[in-house]
This record gives sequence, C-alpha cells and structure tokens, in this order.
Amino acid sequence: MEYDDAAAERLEAVYLGPDVVSQREDTLQRISVQKGERVLDIGSGPGFLAAQIADQTGPGGEVVGIDISEQMVDRATKRSEHDWLSYRCADATELPFEDSYFDVVVSTQVAEYVPDVAKFCSEVFRVLKPGGRALILATDWEGVCWHSEYPDRMDKVLKAFAPHCADSKLPRTLGARLRNAGLVVNEVSYFSIINTDRYDGCYGEGMVPFIVAYVKGQKTVPDDELQAWAEEQSALNAIGEHFFSTGRFSFSVSKPS
Repeated sequence: MEYDDAAAERLEAVYLGPDVVSQREDTLQRISVQKGERVLDIGSGPGFLAAQIADQTGPGGEVVGIDISEQMVDRATKRSEHDWLSYRCADATELPFEDSYFDVVVSTQVAEYVPDVAKFCSEVFRVLKPGGRALILATDWEGVCWHSEYPDRMDKVLKAFAPHCADSKLPRTLGARLRNAGLVVNEVSYFSIINTDRYDGCYGEGMVPFIVAYVKGQKTVPDDELQAWAEEQSALNAIGEHFFSTGRFSFSVSKPS
C-alpha cells in the first residue's frame, strides 16, 4: 500500500488508538530491550515503536527504523527527539547493515506485506548477533471476525481487501519460514483486539476508511455497495450490535549463539 498525506494521517491515527497502543506495550514487554542495545525496527512506519525503544536503550544504545515509504521515514524523522534514533528508507529483504550488527530486531505487521518472506527471514537472521533475539508480529487477515447483517457483502469486501498484502494468512506458515532461515522459534503468542462498540480511536473504526480506499481503488466492489458496507458499521453501533475482532501473532525468535 502506498501512502499519500491523507493515508499517512489515517495510519497514524490508528497507531495512536488505544488498541494499537496496547499492542505496542505488549511488544515492548516481550522484546525487553536493555540499556545500550542496538535495535532494528523493520517497517517502522510512523516511528512510535522505535521512539519508545530508544527511550529504553538510552543514549548508550542505537535504534534504527527502516521503512520502504519515504513519506513515513520523513514523518518519523521530523518527530524524533533522540540523537541515537534514526530512520532510513530500505527494503526489508535488502537490509543495509553488516552481519551480526543488532542485539534485537523487531517487525510488527510488516512480514505479511513482503512478497519474498524467505528473504525477509534470512535478513533478520543475518543482521542479528549470535544470541540476539527478534520479535516478528503478523496478522492473519482471513481470521477477522466482523459482524454484519449482510454476511455475503461482508465476505465480499474482506476478500476484496485481502490482496492489500502479499500473504493475508502468513502467520500459519511463518514459524516454519523463520526456522528455515536458521532462527529458533521460542514462543508464539496472540494479542487480541476486540471492539464491541466503536469507541473513539478503536481499531475496528479506524480500519474502515483504509478498506474503503483500497477496495475502491481496485474497483472490485461497486462503490454504492462498498459505501453501504461502511455505513452499516455505524448503524450497527447505534443500536448496540457492533462487533469486530482481530489479532496479531507474535513470533519470539533467537539466533543461536
């Protein structure tokens, strides 16, 4: 997906919503960054996670966020407040770093967008120090549970949205791919997002404009049908019948010493 200013602002709003803030806190606890460590954030987006990691490493460490979007890198760089935190444009399958450079690698909701996942995993292995650790978080987009009084239309919209990433059900095979790259999978955990009402900033609300923009651009669902799908979610919420659920799979891995 490409980001113009409007799309970038929508993404940042979702990342600042309570659901993704909680997910970020869960990620930070799992990677347990220490003072002075070198950390790479692959697909750093708005830079919120990398900034919090930099708080944890302190000035004795180094944190680098890479993203394929120049606009995201520019926005993250402008809000950076730490000298030891930097952002740069780079491809997740061609990381511009020497072997065994980082203590920690983290990547959240990125791997499913990478066409060559095997190369992504091998690059994580390559840049990690022996004994280093990583957390790769991915969403199974075909596991979304979303209520609608018109289930056929809901299925149609979600199927039309599925190609927005390279592998919409990557978590089902990610463990094997990481092991094939030489990494040890230590734990797989699940972070759930459940919205039983559309409170301000909730993930279920924030995803609607993203889905509408993508599917409309693909012209795979008629505009009037797509708009009716979006409006139904507001209508369901008004009568107390909104329900949205998704989740992320976090693969905690390490590189053998």
